[in-house]
Amino acid sequence: MKFIRSICLILSFILLTSAFGFAAHATDFDAAVTSGCHSVDAKKPLMSDEKLLETSKAVFVYERNSDTLVYGYNADEKIYPSSMVKIMTALVALDKGELSETVEVTRNALSYVAIGSVSAGLKNGELISLEDLLYCMLTASANDASVVIAEHIGGSQERFVMLMNKKAEELGCTGTNFTNAHGLHDENNYTTIRDVCKILDAALDNETFKTMFQTEKHTVPATNKCEERQLVTTNRMMTAAENDRYLDERVTGGKTGATDQAGRCLAVTAEQNGMELIAIVMGAKPTYEIDGIALKTHGSFEEMAVLLDHTFSQYEYRQVFYAGQAVSQYPVTNGDTNVVLAPVKTMSTVLPVNLDPNQLSWVYGDLTGSTQAPIAQGQNMSTLQVWYGSTCVAQTDLVAMNPVPLYSEQAADDDAHKIPVEETSILSTVIWVIVGIVVFALLAWFGVRWIRKTLQKKRRMRRRREQRRRGNA
Repeated sequence: MKFIRSICLILSFILLTSAFGFAAHATDFDAAVTSGCHSVDAKKPLMSDEKLLETSKAVFVYERNSDTLVYGYNADEKIYPSSMVKIMTALVALDKGELSETVEVTRNALSYVAIGSVSAGLKNGELISLEDLLYCMLTASANDASVVIAEHIGGSQERFVMLMNKKAEELGCTGTNFTNAHGLHDENNYTTIRDVCKILDAALDNETFKTMFQTEKHTVPATNKCEERQLVTTNRMMTAAENDRYLDERVTGGKTGATDQAGRCLAVTAEQNGMELIAIVMGAKPTYEIDGIALKTHGSFEEMAVLLDHTFSQYEYRQVFYAGQAVSQYPVTNGDTNVVLAPVKTMSTVLPVNLDPNQLSWVYGDLTGSTQAPIAQGQNMSTLQVWYGSTCVAQTDLVAMNPVPLYSEQAADDDAHKIPVEETSILSTVIWVIVGIVVFALLAWFGVRWIRKTLQKKRRMRRRREQRRRGNA
C-alpha cells in the first residue's frame, strides 16, 4: 500500500506542476500618439523647408487630394498679395451674387483704379453681366472689373472689403488683411502665402470659379458702350498666344500678379500621376534686357517650372491604408475572441518616389479604455498615425471590425479552466505515460503477490501430504 500511495502522490505533483507551468503571462501594450498631421496648416512640410528657388520670397506646394503640405518656404511671412487678392474678390462675389445679374459701371467705381494699371477698358454707364466681369478680373486680371464687382455686391468697395476680411477669417486665415478688391499696393493690404493657398483651395471647391480659373480665352459679348472683347489669360503657362516658351501641359489653371512691392506672383493648379497640386510662388524677381525696359525673364514662370519639375519627379501620390483594412488585434477580457481594429477612412498621401514601405512607421495610440467585453462592432478603440521620418503623413481613428460579446458566468468560468490545444496535447502525453507506469507497477505488484500466495499454498499442501504419509507408516 505504501508503494501505491507514493505513486499517487507523484502523479498529483506532476499534474499540479504542469498546470501552473502552462499558465500564460500577459504583456502590456503601451504606445503614445504624437500630435501633428498634414494639412494646409501643417508646420512640418513633407519636403525640407530649405530654400529651393532662386528669387521667390515665399513658396508653397499643397496636394489637394490627400490634404498634404508638400513644401512651404516662408509660409507664414508677411507678404504683399498683388492680384492674388482677386481670388478672394471672386469668391465673395460668387457667394453673394448671381452670374446673370446685369451690373452698371459707375464713375465712382472707376475712380478707385490707378491710371495705367491693367484694365478691361470698362466705361461709365456700361452694362455688363457679373459673369463677364468675373472673367475680365480672373482671366485678364482687370483691376477695373474688380472694383465694379465690389461696388455692385457690397454697395461700396469699403463694405465689400469688410466681406472679404470676414471670409478670410472664416477660412482660418491668420495673417491677412485686405484694404481693396484688386491688389494694387497698399501698406495695409497684406497676407501670407499659406493664407493665399487656403483662399484658393476654398475657391476651387466652387465649380464656376474653377472653370474661370482654368480658362485660357473668353469672349465678352458687345455691350451698350463697347464692342466685343477677347480676353486671354495672363498665365503664360496655360497659353501659347504670344509664344510657347512657358507653356506647360501639367498646368490646368492659374492667376498672376505683379507690383513693384510684391514682385512677380503666380498661383497655379497642376496635375500629374494622380496628384492635384496648388503651387504658389510670391515675390519672384524678373530680369530685363539691356534697355532696362523689355523683360528678359518673368521670374515667376521660370521658377514655377522648376518647382513643378522637382515636385513631380521626386514625389508621388500613394494610398497608405484603406477603410476596413485589418491593421491590428487585441485580446478582450471576458470576451470569446480577439477584437480586430480597422481605420475608419481611406488615407492617401504624397511620398518620395520609390520609397520603401519599411521606411514608414505605424504608431498605434493607447486603447480608449480597457478592452473589456462587450465590444460593439464599429466602436472607437484607438488611433493610428503613419510617419515618414519626423513628419506625420496620415492619421485616422481605429474602430472594432467585429463585435465581442460578454461571456455568460458559466462560460467564463469554463473558459478560465481551459488549456490551449497545444498544451493539452503535451499534458495528455505526460499523463498517459504516468498512468502507464502506474498500471504497470500495479500489475507487477499484484503479480508478485499472486505468485507468492501460489507458492505458499503449494508448500502447505506438500507439508500435509508428508504428514499423512508418516501417519500411515
